[in-house]
Amino acid sequence: MITPTAAMTAFANPITNPGPLLSMSSPTLHSIPSLAMATGAYLTVTNTLYLARRSYLRKMTMKRLLQIRTTREPKVSMRLYFTMLLVWQTFVVIFPIVEPLARCMGQVSFFYSYPNAGGVGIIFEPRDVQHMKQNHRTKHQVRFDWHRFSVNVGGIGRDGFRHPPSVVRNLPHVDIPKRGLKHWPWRRRRR
Repeated sequence: MITPTAAMTAFANPITNPGPLLSMSSPTLHSIPSLAMATGAYLTVTNTLYLARRSYLRKMTMKRLLQIRTTREPKVSMRLYFTMLLVWQTFVVIFPIVEPLARCMGQVSFFYSYPNAGGVGIIFEPRDVQHMKQNHRTKHQVRFDWHRFSVNVGGIGRDGFRHPPSVVRNLPHVDIPKRGLKHWPWRRRRR
């Protein structure tokens, strides 16, 4: 235990007398392997949780889901492939926090990759639509995506939307089909 005297001594004279504070807070060579093991164990547990939850909801085996997540699709560059894996693992790290919060709101969360569009996304779906086919579930989703899509940059028509010509952008956006939002804020009516 660190006493107030030891803390004051270390604070007042940290170079000549670091006291017990420095030895507790600075990483040592023997603590790095234990940190690596703890990180590996956490990733193993969170990946297992994610795959188990997803396999239960999608009626697939965990092995098949892992294969889908880790298979490099044709025409996908190594850079994009590793980016998708990194973003998936980032989501898996926070999955134990995100999924209970989503569940409190009657939702489930999924990571999706869009290899043809060169991007990724996090999708929230209501729990009560999980029995529906994909095309019916899509209508109820809220998607936070980042992928390539086309945006009109021409004049604004009578309908309030921009018209061609268009440019291809790779931008973050939100899709909420029930509210008519697609690639928001990039595709929206001008007011």
